[in-house]
Amino acid sequence: MKTFNRIVVYFPVIGMITYLIMFTTAALLYPGGSDNVPTAQDGYSFFHNFLCDTNNLITHSGLKNDGKLLANLAHIVLSITMTSFFYVLPNIFEKTNRNTKLIKVLGVLSMAIFTFMYQEELHDLVVTLVGIFASMAFVPIFIELVKFKNKPFKTLTYIVFIMSICLYLGFETKVGIYYMPFLQKLVFLVDASLVIWTSLILINRNKRIAA
Repeated sequence: MKTFNRIVVYFPVIGMITYLIMFTTAALLYPGGSDNVPTAQDGYSFFHNFLCDTNNLITHSGLKNDGKLLANLAHIVLSITMTSFFYVLPNIFEKTNRNTKLIKVLGVLSMAIFTFMYQEELHDLVVTLVGIFASMAFVPIFIELVKFKNKPFKTLTYIVFIMSICLYLGFETKVGIYYMPFLQKLVFLVDASLVIWTSLILINRNKRIAA
């Protein structure tokens, strides 16, 4: 088990890099069209397309999306990446307790549900469920962060939560929905930074212990 825990801390970094490569390739294959500009046929738009638009077989402009399969596989890679993130995240705290166990259970559960978001017919339901369980996971995270000494890490965690909540509420209420694709990408970049930083903290800690 200890060997597995030492290996799994690398998953968030490797997974995030792999996802970005796969998603970028799938986006390049996307023929165009979004909720904001349905008739567009000039490829994937950073400002108008959601990340999950690449998972659609038929685009908003009515064109066949040849990048769907790769986008689906990329999403599964992202799901595994985020599952591993919530699995290792509790280890940054000094002690194992009820809060750290809740972080792992609720976080892994939310990402297990997230896996099914690439299916168009389940997308909206999955967004709602992931939002609920991921928000619940942040409650014990915040409790443990009170005692955490790395202030920049704490600040980034708070920023990730606030931005994620704004994005989630925007999707659910449709308020400011026109700007949601752009906000989604900002949230993803900030979230990816937290994921990678967490992994690097644990990798460096393991190296110090091994030395």
